[in-house]
Amino acid sequence: MRAVRWLGFVAAFGALAMCAPKRAAADAKKECAAAYVDAQKLKRDGGLKEAREKLIVCARDECMSAVKKDCLSWLDEVNAALPSIVVVAKDAAGKETLDVKVSVDEQVVAEKLDTSGIELDPGTRKLRFEMEGETPVEREIILRAGQKNKVIEIQFGAGAGEVVTDDVVDDDGSVAFDSKEASKKKVPTVTYVLAGVGAVALAGTAFFWLGAEGEKSDLEDSGCSPNCSQDDVDSISQKRLFGDIALGVGVVSLGAAAYFWLAPEGKKTPPAESARVDVILRERGAFATVRGAF
Repeated sequence: MRAVRWLGFVAAFGALAMCAPKRAAADAKKECAAAYVDAQKLKRDGGLKEAREKLIVCARDECMSAVKKDCLSWLDEVNAALPSIVVVAKDAAGKETLDVKVSVDEQVVAEKLDTSGIELDPGTRKLRFEMEGETPVEREIILRAGQKNKVIEIQFGAGAGEVVTDDVVDDDGSVAFDSKEASKKKVPTVTYVLAGVGAVALAGTAFFWLGAEGEKSDLEDSGCSPNCSQDDVDSISQKRLFGDIALGVGVVSLGAAAYFWLAPEGKKTPPAESARVDVILRERGAFATVRGAF
């Protein structure tokens, strides 16, 4: 009797042992299928880091060959598209340091910096850098797919708590344009004055030139040529002359306005003889030349 029971136990154990691999294989296939579907959604929505984790799962040998083939191909695409940043941090004394904690979108991604890059999903990312005893530094950056090892330079100390947007940093990390300083930059009053004068002068140019052309057309329609009144002829010439002068004034005024607007702070005084207008009178009008440096 005992022998029978023992044989039954062995048979049952053997059956379970045979079923276990089949069950494990079935579970692995389900896991592969789920990872295969999830990876495609994440890849499409820009969640490249999580998509890579799913692709590693469905690229295993246990998965179906077709699934494995797709996942391996997509894994290469995701690795190529996944952007990364390299953080160069300096303390208040200007010395480089690695003792900085990095958070991205309020999630800690590094307790301490190293010399390798930090991979992040593409899109707008809010970075926060923390160093013991210093005010945290925040940066808002835009990462594009395939953008590798974008250099982010930060320094703790004065002004460290200010948020800097990504439009001030080129792909190589160099500062291209300080939008924060530009927003603080005041446009000199003289710029508005000169711009207004230039606009009025150009409008005057159009007024006088169109008036001259209108009077000329009226004389031609009257058929008085070549015996038209000298007063009418002089009126046309004067309007053309006033138009030429107004054009010179307009060009110089707008050029000066641009100079005062674009010149760096502390260099708002135009150089001597920065602009010159020469008007040469002729028998039937004038010839204007403008020379200057702004």
